[in-house]
Amino acid sequence: MSRPVFSIVCVYNSEKVMNDLLIKGLKTQNCGFELTLVDNTGGKFRSAAEGLNYGGAKATGEYIIFIHQDIYLLSADWLRRAEAFLREIPDLGVAGVAGMTKGKAGGIFRVGTIPLENRACFVCHGPEKDPIECGDTFNGPVEVQTLDEQVLIIPGKVFSSAGFDEKVCSSWHLYGVDYSLSVKKCGLKVYALPIPVWHISKGTLNKDYYATLNKILKKHKDHGIIYTTCGLWHTSSFFNFLDLSLLAARCQIGRWFGRNNYGAAPFIKKIKMLLGGGNE
Repeated sequence: MSRPVFSIVCVYNSEKVMNDLLIKGLKTQNCGFELTLVDNTGGKFRSAAEGLNYGGAKATGEYIIFIHQDIYLLSADWLRRAEAFLREIPDLGVAGVAGMTKGKAGGIFRVGTIPLENRACFVCHGPEKDPIECGDTFNGPVEVQTLDEQVLIIPGKVFSSAGFDEKVCSSWHLYGVDYSLSVKKCGLKVYALPIPVWHISKGTLNKDYYATLNKILKKHKDHGIIYTTCGLWHTSSFFNFLDLSLLAARCQIGRWFGRNNYGAAPFIKKIKMLLGGGNE
């Protein structure tokens, strides 16, 4: 039996959501694939990294697609288009559909924010299927610094050498960011592919997110600034707290003078989250 091009791995905690979205979209595909479903309805796996490593170890495809249960592939030729793009990328470490480029934004007054000009996202979000706005139009793969976790495509030979870091990514967040930065250290490249998906969940940032973020900032401190789809961050805690404090002060002063903003509250909340308390 020939090796499949794609192995698709999904860790799910709701069979209904998975069947209504992921499986429904996969059934429309005009090519074959290997499917590994990892049942976590009973909470067997404590983190995404743990569950995905378990599923990935069973995969035999040239490329392994790690995908959320609430993703719907928006075209019947999604897998064929993905293969065509992937074949043209040398030294691929990981690809996805939502990433952030580096170097077009930074400095003070930006930490914790999501710069539009750095987005390379090919995703419709939420129940209303709203497209995520990007700073540019892309017709081909875009090299990015990091990827969001909703879809991650990793060559099988790369994954067999290095799976997800279960120690650093001990929750359900940011394992795509960590994997992106980790494969870069091996001289491999990270790309966002212009093949849209629908991701019904908008997600939440809780204390586990910020706990994992702090570990990633320490692990990848050589990057200086890490751009994620949920905000950019300095790898220095001091600069994060400084910038967030400056943003809080600037917005609060602006509000006092009649500007339409939320004042200091959102930035104070982020400072508290980085220090380990509460949910955002």
